[in-house]
Amino acid sequence: MKIGIYLEGSSKMGGGFFQSLKSAQLLLDIDKYKSKIELITTNNEAKKYFLNENVKNQLYKPNKLLSYFLQFFEIDLVRDLFNKFKINHTFTNFIRKHNYDMIIFLGPSMMSKYCKEISFISNIWDLDHKKNSQFPEHNKDFTFEYKEKLIKEIIFRAFKIVVAHQSNKNDLLNFYKVSEEKVVVQDFIPMLPTLYLKKANRNLEYNQCYLNLNLPLNKKIIFYPAQFWAHKNHKYIIDAAEILKNKNDENYFFVFCGGSKGNYKYIKNLITKKKLDEYIKILMFISDDEIISLYLNSHAVVMPTYCGPTNLPIYESFFFKKIIFYTKDLIPNDKINERLIEIDISLPSDFCEKLKLCFDDTRIKEITDDNYEYFKKICSEDKFKDNYKKILDEFSYLLSRWK
Repeated sequence: MKIGIYLEGSSKMGGGFFQSLKSAQLLLDIDKYKSKIELITTNNEAKKYFLNENVKNQLYKPNKLLSYFLQFFEIDLVRDLFNKFKINHTFTNFIRKHNYDMIIFLGPSMMSKYCKEISFISNIWDLDHKKNSQFPEHNKDFTFEYKEKLIKEIIFRAFKIVVAHQSNKNDLLNFYKVSEEKVVVQDFIPMLPTLYLKKANRNLEYNQCYLNLNLPLNKKIIFYPAQFWAHKNHKYIIDAAEILKNKNDENYFFVFCGGSKGNYKYIKNLITKKKLDEYIKILMFISDDEIISLYLNSHAVVMPTYCGPTNLPIYESFFFKKIIFYTKDLIPNDKINERLIEIDISLPSDFCEKLKLCFDDTRIKEITDDNYEYFKKICSEDKFKDNYKKILDEFSYLLSRWK
């Protein structure tokens, strides 16, 4: 059995890419299948994270002219016509050339449509396009229709679907009536802790990296690592900062980092309009080391998002021993809520009030020490590998029926 792990995108994708990167590393470390798995990357940047490992890599990257032509495959009538004349997508031919029996997609990928002759596993991170369709990123330019069509193709053709939380599984069952046996729950395991632990003189290097960001040393730094999507709700933090400014409370300083995603200019203009430069700084895309330095040196993390239920900063905060202010009741029926400082995202004043916890060092230590132990339990690499080993064992048994 030959398995390809499809690692799509680059670090500019943000958390989604790093989650995929960590998953790829763990999959390549499953003892039973090490010799049967190889990496498929879509750009040369992704390979740098595997330079010190003996990883076989195949690059799938059509040239620009060919990529333009491949867009016609997304039109149903054209695709049907191509199929009639046996004109294959380049990814179908790529699969044939390398004799893959299974592709593992680490996120919802359009390439899953072109696994015409083999089975695949797909990760689906969320169904926010269906649950929060009011946001522009889910409804403009036929985005909703595209995502809906892709999800349906995935769930009805995938051998297994991997989701990050039980509530994600429940959503799939409720919205699409997918077979319960097809869906596997696997918690996020963040990549940043791995990058941090690889550094020999890490604390000294990261402290200097933090100082280079020129953030105020006399204020409580509240870090929000998120792309500038509307659903990430940066506006809530701006509203809270305005309340603090009107109260002459200068104890806190908020740091945003992430790519534009259509909402950056709006947020930047709001900060300028409300004269909040003394309260908020935007760093846009920063390096892995700079992100880690912010986790290490900030006083807290905040995430007032509308979409989830879980997001990577929860687990990263647990590892780096930072309290995290997180959207109230976004994670249904889960003990993880007990470890979050939940905030009412309809009331910025609620966040302002709860920020006072940043001055209670004893309570913070109690929370973060406990969260760190929970991180080690829930983000178990052995559990991850065991989950995927079971999936691959099941497929290997079935594959032996015909190959």
